[in-house]
Amino acid sequence: MTYSEEKIRDFLKELSSSSPTPGGGSASALVGSIAASLIVMDCNLTLGKDAYRDIARQVREIRQQAGNISLALLRCSDRDARSFEGVIKALSLRKSTELQKLKRYEKVQAALKKATEVPLEIMMHCTELESMAKFMAENGNKNSRSDAVVGGILADAARKGAYENLEINLESIKDEDFVDSMSKKAHELMRSPAQFVR
Repeated sequence: MTYSEEKIRDFLKELSSSSPTPGGGSASALVGSIAASLIVMDCNLTLGKDAYRDIARQVREIRQQAGNISLALLRCSDRDARSFEGVIKALSLRKSTELQKLKRYEKVQAALKKATEVPLEIMMHCTELESMAKFMAENGNKNSRSDAVVGGILADAARKGAYENLEINLESIKDEDFVDSMSKKAHELMRSPAQFVR
């Protein structure tokens, strides 16, 4: 069973255990998925209302995109845990001989690189969600504005959480070109986040 198929109570039990997975990355992805679902909810509460007929096309597009992102982030929750398990597996390899040490080093580095891919994807999805939430908070159903705002706040938190996971993995990667490239992408996604205020 994947994390996305578990009951919330079971997921939280695993999250609070001494096991390294699921961890902050999986939690960030789940929070992002919840943010997306709130945005979809606000879209549904806006569509069909005469007062918001002029933005119906944009709202339908946002509803579709946010729904897709919600599912993608649920998958990220599982993928993040699996990628970190790959790091743990690589670290457990034998290192008695020089050849074993070299192979272990290469496997660990490859696993760490793979483990940075999912957090970056989470950040990208959550950045999109923040823009959608901002649009809905400013233009959608006034009675459900708080849902859009909470969606934006949660997307922001998930983006920041994924950033922390990406950064800690980059600290152990020796490929400077890879680190520079990933850091640049992550920093761009961290710049100028949408603000949600009353």
